Amino acid sequence: MCGKELQRDELRAKFTKWMERTVYRARLNYLKAQRRRVDEIPLEEAPIGQLCCQDKPVADSFDFEEENLARAFTQLSPAKKKVITMLFLLDMTPQEIAEELGCTVQYVYKQKSLALKRLREVLEGGDVH
Repeated sequence: MCGKELQRDELRAKFTKWMERTVYRARLNYLKAQRRRVDEIPLEEAPIGQLCCQDKPVADSFDFEEENLARAFTQLSPAKKKVITMLFLLDMTPQEIAEELGCTVQYVYKQKSLALKRLREVLEGGDVH
């Protein structure tokens, strides 16, 4: 073999070794990330038995002063009702709610925001579905 072919073979060998190391490290990082990942399910897909706290009042125990607000509240999904109930009726923090429901704090904030937005829409526009 001539010198050029030897250089190419050496270069190929170095490149192959580099690719093997890169793939190996990427695989290790992926496996580490999978071990750290927490299995989460959306609140809407959780079994209703897991959403209800037997020792705490449920969403229907709100005593609304206005009929419109009561009607608007009934239009919310069970998950949003649960989050609103735990936040305002039970005076729980978003962190406590996330622990109780097995979801993230960000998800609790999102459900609260969407629920309040929906209540506002119904109360301002009279949107009744």
